[in-house]
Amino acid sequence: MKLKVALPDQVHNLPPPKALAPPQELASAPPPAEGIDQGDALQLGIYYHELNYLSVATYYFSISASQRNALGMVLYAVALRHGWGCQKDEHQAVLLLQQSADTVVRDLNYLKEQPQKVGAGTLKKVVSDELVLAFVELARCYQQGWGVKKDKSKAAYYLEIAAKLGDPDAQVEMADLYMRGDGVRKDKAFAAKWYRRAEKKGARLVSMQWIWKEKYNLPDSDEE
Repeated sequence: MKLKVALPDQVHNLPPPKALAPPQELASAPPPAEGIDQGDALQLGIYYHELNYLSVATYYFSISASQRNALGMVLYAVALRHGWGCQKDEHQAVLLLQQSADTVVRDLNYLKEQPQKVGAGTLKKVVSDELVLAFVELARCYQQGWGVKKDKSKAAYYLEIAAKLGDPDAQVEMADLYMRGDGVRKDKAFAAKWYRRAEKKGARLVSMQWIWKEKYNLPDSDEE
């Protein structure tokens, strides 16, 4: 079954972002460590981010994003959102996250239609992980009002997609939203559903035996 996600129509036809100009800090940055592919902008961005050369890291993330790398778009978006080594631009960050999600949804749906493709299972896992990150970060934007108007229901919508893709952290957070009625109607049975799924995925829940009580079982149609 294809994954369907509500994203603004404009996102589908957006060109990739332009890469940033090389920052002055690049000249004084240490050379990449052995094993880092100097032709892989995403690897370089992560490497320099870990070294706290933020302008250099964001420069490489922007190159990766300009190459339509979905993870590069997410990391560049987060950098823009917080102004890490670049001019802060929350609106552009949201567009990039939406663009990344759109790219990965297309990739994931293509792989679902090509189960015989060599390595399709591994690729689906990689693509799903990228999609989880994109939607969790979109949820954060709507929760905090970063680049968009605060909207708890939209935040919950995007977070639930990440939860459905199997991310245990998103599943726990989704359960918490149902417990509080935050962006969704308050519903202890739905909270139990997501806590159960998270626990099955390895999440460590303390004093949560109640979630397995029979009274919180949902009809099969609501377990999807």
